Amino acid sequence: MGRRDSNSSRIAAASPADGQPSAGDAVQVGPARGPLSIAEASAGMLVQDVLVHPADVVFVKGIVEASDGVALLLADRGGELTLASPLDRGDEFAELLLDLERDVGARRRGAPR
Repeated sequence: MGRRDSNSSRIAAASPADGQPSAGDAVQVGPARGPLSIAEASAGMLVQDVLVHPADVVFVKGIVEASDGVALLLADRGGELTLASPLDRGDEFAELLLDLERDVGARRRGAPR
């Protein structure tokens, strides 16, 4: 039977005599990591921080998901959102941001990065 390390990853207690792992053995590939930060997840993309009313977050998420890859939504807390877009979708991203401003009163925070 295996044990669990501090990150709850299963670690095999011992390997069989022939050195080959059996189907029930768990193998830890590398060190466990936590979730990606917003900066890591949006690296190399067009990024815009926006503020919406917290009650509108699910609606905005639905719009972004329906935008066929124009952007992805990363939420920090409440209505503080980060939208990121591939570099080659900049015009569509700008249009999406304008639509969000008009439809839900989204406010851009800071310059795009």
